Order: sequence, then structure tokens, then C-alpha cells
Amino acid sequence: MEMGYDFILGIPWYRRFRSTEADWETNTLVLKTKCGQTYRVPFIGTTATPCPNPPPPEPSVPIPSPTITVTSPRQFAHFIRQNDVTFFTVNVTDLLHYDPPCPDAELISLESDPPSISMASISTSLPPSSVESTPSSHADAEELAHYMTDLEPAVRDLIREYHDVFPSLFSYAGIPPMHDVEHSIELVSDYRVHHQTPYKLSIPEANELKRQLEELLRPGFIKPSNSLWGAPVLFARKVDETLRLCIDYRGLNHYTAKNNYPMPRSDELFNLLAGNHFFTEIDLRSVNHQICVAAADQSKTAFRSRLGHYVFTVTPFSLTNAPATFQRAMNDIFRDILEQYVLVYLDDILIYSHTLEEHLRHLRDVLDRLRRHDFYAKLSKCRFAQHKVDFLGHYVSNQGLHMDDAKIIAIAE
Repeated sequence: MEMGYDFILGIPWYRRFRSTEADWETNTLVLKTKCGQTYRVPFIGTTATPCPNPPPPEPSVPIPSPTITVTSPRQFAHFIRQNDVTFFTVNVTDLLHYDPPCPDAELISLESDPPSISMASISTSLPPSSVESTPSSHADAEELAHYMTDLEPAVRDLIREYHDVFPSLFSYAGIPPMHDVEHSIELVSDYRVHHQTPYKLSIPEANELKRQLEELLRPGFIKPSNSLWGAPVLFARKVDETLRLCIDYRGLNHYTAKNNYPMPRSDELFNLLAGNHFFTEIDLRSVNHQICVAAADQSKTAFRSRLGHYVFTVTPFSLTNAPATFQRAMNDIFRDILEQYVLVYLDDILIYSHTLEEHLRHLRDVLDRLRRHDFYAKLSKCRFAQHKVDFLGHYVSNQGLHMDDAKIIAIAE
């Protein structure tokens, strides 16, 4: 060439071969080959500056593996408003897999940018949770296979596409995303701050309390507090003999102004189902824990026990007006399709259609809305594209409506 150089590398070449980078400390161009080898070429008019001998390595200290969870925009916006949160931005890029070492050097041409994602690893005063959230897992795959064996192929493909709506294990890495609806606690004018001495617990109940408090603290569903309010805790035994943690909010509920938001009438809902042949029932997971408590009202949810004083950041069970808040959230999400091909009663969603092709479109629409609004369902309690499903204690089918046989037997006995 006229300038006396063998070749000149320009910007287009650099953009095409992303496996090159400039090392300004040593004044060299670093070339990486698909064999895994690295070559350093000195810049014009310079010589490669040898790297100084690195200092002897310090004794390594074991560092626990961090928990990284993809956050939604609403959840991230909520974290920004917290005072005890530190943000770290991590860019994660897919690595190229090189062949075994080979004698020939060949630069790697990338036709497009390598796929990459950005994640926020968020540190708070509470320890992060080891959460299996939207990413697919082996447990998710096994559960999907178990519950989809008898489904039509098109239905199976659709459920696999929206597998993240049905995680086998559900918990947020922090408090839930900021949905458009929050739970507020409006008190009557003559209210009194209610606090009560903790109830006596048995040894098994105390052990279970400690375990469940740790589970609630880890994702930030509760946090320590010095609120003047304080309800006692107690346990109710479930059908499977496990213990359910309950908060006795009768004092708070007594002073809470009742929300008159209308709830659907089951008889009116059933009248809309005549003439349909395909039904899908979706049961949402932990509905109360998917709605946040307004920051100004969290102190009112305080509960006390022998292990400390805490408040909820998510809507606790047995709190008055909580069902109305969740029903409003569901109505806002499905407002334009309610009673067209979707019925919603709290955490029960029913999709109904005349044909399978039509039902697939309706089901996709509902799953897409759940995904966009960060709501999750329990796969084991869902039924897809069936001719007969259980909805609000009744069997709904293309043959009509009748009571659940189990409930009839229970009444007869």
C-alpha cells in the first residue's frame, strides 16, 4: 500500500469481528481465534508494553453464590423508592464455544450481535431468596409433562409456550411487582389502635412459626416493625394435617371501613356458559401475596409473636376488603373480555368457547395478560380445553350445570 502498511483495519471490520478488542494499557490489538488462542498486535508507532508482574495472589475467601432474578419494570420501579436498596448492573452475554486448540488462526465472523441480557442484582437489608421464578426448570418440565399427557397437541404447545405462568415453585425475589392495584386500609373515624397480647403456642406451633416467618422474611413479604398496632398469631390445621399461619385481625377489621366493591353473582355467571363446548379453568397461586399493601398502611398490618413484631408488605390473609381489592385487580386486567369468553371470581378464572380453534385464541389472550401483569397460576389445579370442569362448586359442561357430587354427599351425610 502507498502508506507502507500491509493492511489497515477500519470500523466496519471491527464491527464484524467482535472477537477483537483494544488493550490501551499495553498498546496492542487483542485478536481471539475460534481455537481459543489469543494474539497481540502492537499499534502503529508503538511497541507492546509488557504487563508488569502481578502481585502474589491474596488468600481467597469463599464468596457465596449470588441469587440473580429477572425483575419486571413495575417491581424495579418499586425498589427504586426504597431507602435500603443497593443496585448493581450486570451485563450477561452468551459465550462462544471454541473448538479444541488448532494450528490455524481464524477470526470469528459474527453476522449479528451476540445475544445478551441485562439483569439487576438487588441487595437489601433482607437476605435474597433462592427463587425459582419464570425461568424453566427440570421440575417445571416434569410437572408440565405430567399434567398435559391427555391434552390436544395444539393445547400442549400453547401451555409450553407460556410455561413461565405455571412455575412449579413460586416466590418473588422481593415483594411483588407494583400492580396497578394496591391494597389500602381506610379506618373509620372513631377507630382505636388495636394491639393484643400474643396467644400461647405449643412447641410444634412455635417451631412452625419460626419456619414460616423465615419464609416470609426472605422474599420481603414481611419486615420487622415497631408499629403501635399488633394482632396475635394462631394456627389452623389444613386437610393434609399441615399448619396454616393465621393472623387474628378481628380488631383491625372492626375499625376498617368496608369496601363496597361489587363481587360477581355466581348465578349470573353460570347463565353465560350455555351453548359452549370447551372450558379452561385457571387457579391463581397465592393471590394475596400478589398484591402489595400501600406503604402508608403497612403499619396497620402489624402482628406480634414470641419471635418478634412484623408488618406485611403484601396483602395478608383474613384481612377485610382483601377479596374486593383482588377482584378489582382481576377486573382491570380482563375488563374488555369479561363475559365475552372469560369469567373471573377472585382467583378462579374460567375461559369458555364454542370451538377448539376459538378456545386456543381465547386461552392465549388470557395467558398473555397474566404474563404481562406478573400473575402466576398453579398448574395442578388448572384444567385446559375440557368439556367438563369444576367452577365455583359446580360442574360446568356442554351438557349443562350441576352440583359437585362431593358436596351433595357431604350434605346428605
